[in-house]
Amino acid sequence: MKDSCDCIIPFYNEGSRVLHVVESVLKVNSLSKIIVVDDGSTDRKTYRELKAKFPQVTSVRLNTNIGKADAVKEGLKYVNTSHVLLLDGDLTNIKTDELEKAILKISNNLHIDMIILRRVDDITSNAWARQDIVTSGQRILRSFDLRKVFQRDFSCYQLEVAINAYMMKQKKNVYWMPLSIHGPLRIQKWGWKDGLRQVCSAARGYFTYHLVGQFFWQTLFFCKVEAP
Repeated sequence: MKDSCDCIIPFYNEGSRVLHVVESVLKVNSLSKIIVVDDGSTDRKTYRELKAKFPQVTSVRLNTNIGKADAVKEGLKYVNTSHVLLLDGDLTNIKTDELEKAILKISNNLHIDMIILRRVDDITSNAWARQDIVTSGQRILRSFDLRKVFQRDFSCYQLEVAINAYMMKQKKNVYWMPLSIHGPLRIQKWGWKDGLRQVCSAARGYFTYHLVGQFFWQTLFFCKVEAP
């Protein structure tokens, strides 16, 4: 069981938030390895603290900021398990029993290709637009499938939509499970100016991946069923 899933946590200028995420995820017994990727943060202090505080974690630092998708791709080089758990580096209210349950579910069910961890209690996630599913950065899938996704052409803000498109095209079985985690709004982290700029960049990435129709198709039809 412990050999079935590694975890990748990309981050950029998250400060102490990513330290709290790693500290929580280390309590998940079913994870084989935790890989943290510093996507060229301007603050080098956090990376040094990660290395010092969590020597058992695989810590990788990129020299420049290349975006979340490429940071995950770099982390994937260190994955040796059949499945990989993707988590954002700014989460709070992480409940290890929920992550354990999700890993156990996908590891013991060969017909499940991916589980999206849905932020059901997070007011920052727009459930009415199914943002808590379609663009969720929290998901477990086969390492083989994620490597296949990276053979496609997409940019940093399109990782989740690209994974969804691959899963739909390959007719994979994708389910969701509830998760109690919370995440801050971009304007809370970066301020109004930089936060809105990032929101607009992310929205542009979502809508331009294989034209607007792909995004709305996913919003309407992708991952409608909770894991059995």
